[in-house]
Amino acid sequence: LQTIITRNKGIMLDVKQKVNIYFGTNMNKNKLNTVLIIISVVLLVAGIVLMCIEPFKSSNREKITNEALDIVQSNIDLSLEATEITFVVPRDGNEIAGESYDYYGEDEEAILALQQQVEDNEKNLPENVTLTCAGILKIGDIDLELPGWTECSRIALRYGLGIYEDSVMPGSVGNSTILGHRNQHTNTMFYRLKEVEVGDVVYFVTVDGHELMFTVDEVKIVNSESLMQYITGDITDKIQLTLVTCANGEHGYGEGARRLVICHMSQED
Repeated sequence: LQTIITRNKGIMLDVKQKVNIYFGTNMNKNKLNTVLIIISVVLLVAGIVLMCIEPFKSSNREKITNEALDIVQSNIDLSLEATEITFVVPRDGNEIAGESYDYYGEDEEAILALQQQVEDNEKNLPENVTLTCAGILKIGDIDLELPGWTECSRIALRYGLGIYEDSVMPGSVGNSTILGHRNQHTNTMFYRLKEVEVGDVVYFVTVDGHELMFTVDEVKIVNSESLMQYITGDITDKIQLTLVTCANGEHGYGEGARRLVICHMSQED
């Protein structure tokens, strides 16, 4: 009887040990599964947040741009022969993914110095930046109507178009270059510039109410190394308008490609 009892105790201990191992393993698995589920949920939420950031910023940019456009248009409609129209925008918070400056030249030291200067200037800007408007660009064929700022800084290009500082103002003798983002995620700014063709009409309404009519002469895509020969103000002695945006990835064009829409002034109202 003692032997049987001892054996039974041994069996019971063995069963108990196995049960403990079984439940212990399951509890560890449950803990691991719980941790994995928590990590998955956190990653999912983070992914959703990241996906919403750019649309949120884009919505803010579009709202501010439309407000600016309304104010500029209202001032022009007043027919007060205005010489300057300004609009205040935030320095931070509505950045465009991938926005950057292009630096050209063979002197690497000079380029680095200029890059540092630009970065320092941006850091010293106030929280709210005042932009000065030169007028409104209108292209009826692509339903485009945007303010054109007198600078092509990163901040200015978030809320409209920018006139290249080394070109001339629209309507002046020489080449006036207007830059704009393509914003392919939201189909805004210069996204539909790819639909513009030779012979199409482009209007620029100045802040003093003059409507300048331009006709498209040429549409072309160039690489970054060739860009400078098309955008400075002294490349022509006629009244010319050049619109510029990105063309990366279009029809196999690589990084740095730019779409140019080159126009001559055909009429001034």
